[in-house]
Amino acid sequence: MIEVLVSCNDTQRYPALVDPDEHRDGFVKPWFDLETVQRIAADTQDDAARFSHGSVDTVHVLAGQVDGQAHAVVLNICWMYLGGEKHEEAVEVCQPNEDGRYAIGGFEWCWYVLDEDLNPLIPAQMKREPLPPFPGQRAS
Repeated sequence: MIEVLVSCNDTQRYPALVDPDEHRDGFVKPWFDLETVQRIAADTQDDAARFSHGSVDTVHVLAGQVDGQAHAVVLNICWMYLGGEKHEEAVEVCQPNEDGRYAIGGFEWCWYVLDEDLNPLIPAQMKREPLPPFPGQRAS
């Protein structure tokens, strides 16, 4: 795992750990500490209040104690799934890894690494071959 700065919306940036070998189409699966998850939770809830719940997933951190031991429950709510066919998948309980870090949004949020100038580092997704001409169209 390496420490990087990530974003999924060109606005908010968060420190995370990523496995450089674990990526999909150039996007990464970041692992966040609980303090950063709490920042993500505040930011997503602010965005939902501003833009509507139908356009933004929200993260919620519930804190409590059991037998004097502090615990956190992290929820990721996909509001767009509520009321539809995927309503049973609308709420995800995010489990921490062995280091106590959470993979908020996984690959679905399209997290990307930022370079030192805060530019996205998204490698080319595939080698693109020129498309054949349409029937009746001259080849260039």
